[in-house]
Amino acid sequence: MATGLFAVPRSAREAAAFLAAARAGGGIYQIDRWPAGRGDLRPTPRAVGRAVAWLRVAQRLTTGFLDPVEDAVYLTAGLRGVGLPATFHLGREVVPASPPAGFYAWVECDGKVVSTSLPVREEYIEVHRSGDQ
Repeated sequence: MATGLFAVPRSAREAAAFLAAARAGGGIYQIDRWPAGRGDLRPTPRAVGRAVAWLRVAQRLTTGFLDPVEDAVYLTAGLRGVGLPATFHLGREVVPASPPAGFYAWVECDGKVVSTSLPVREEYIEVHRSGDQ
């Protein structure tokens, strides 16, 4: 069985299937349980960066560009599939540019934001976290 970064193709397929199953329609998602992590890949910056890059390529080829929530769901499931301790986060804007405040989702791995370069910790208050390993 492939583990670590060799598991990216399988993990990408499983992440796409997980995302499709989580869509309940009308912008609602039903996630009862996050995929269990496989293996124990050390979350070094290089390993995380490579996994995120390869999962992004697979995502674009199979599902196209996703909104931030779906992107974070996909990436969390994919990273967990390769053995990285990924968590899903949802936050609400602290000070919206114009009312009402918006929401944004991101992924963290080993306490570091890995799905976006936006300063999410400064601009959003975390309202939900899941996918802990």
